Amino acid sequence: MPSQNKRVCVFGDSHFARTRTAMTIGAVDAADVTVEFWGNIGKRFRYLTWRNDQIEPLDNFTALRFAKTNVMGRQVLNTTDFDMVLFMGCRIDLHRLIPELLFRRRTAAYRLSAGVELRVIQDFLHRLPPYQFARNFAAQKKARIVVAPVSFNIDGFADNIPARFVAAMDATADDRQAVWNAICEVMKDDGLELLAQPEET
Repeated sequence: MPSQNKRVCVFGDSHFARTRTAMTIGAVDAADVTVEFWGNIGKRFRYLTWRNDQIEPLDNFTALRFAKTNVMGRQVLNTTDFDMVLFMGCRIDLHRLIPELLFRRRTAAYRLSAGVELRVIQDFLHRLPPYQFARNFAAQKKARIVVAPVSFNIDGFADNIPARFVAAMDATADDRQAVWNAICEVMKDDGLELLAQPEET
């Protein structure tokens, strides 16, 4: 991490909670970095909106739930006090889109042009409220905004691939990297940095 990124906020749903657990048990080296967490597991994550140039809970109960996860007791999230905000999980569930993109890359009759593939990815992401929060933060140009989408289920993930996308099972490492590259391109255009799923998983 560049030396200027010393103040980091990890924002998310249950994925942020797992990250906090990893730090608590010493599995993450965060030396010389101040890390705050802001998020909530469960349905309360849906009770957020973009207002006053920041992410705000829709009601006081939700605000208090989020405040409990933060060492500073923050009831809203903005970029004022951070060099970087990491969107961890945040219901940005690319695992619902990637099987189709891999299927189309492996099936000549359904293959998309590069431009159409980018538009499909863009349309998918732009429909997700948390992704819109990330875009709004990025547009402020006050902090690095990094997105780590919802991680894939490793065990049994093949069973979750819809039958109509079965050709995705034949995807190569190059196919997967090409899809991640396309997603990265869309996010870069939105001012965001992508943390992709590691190839070994």
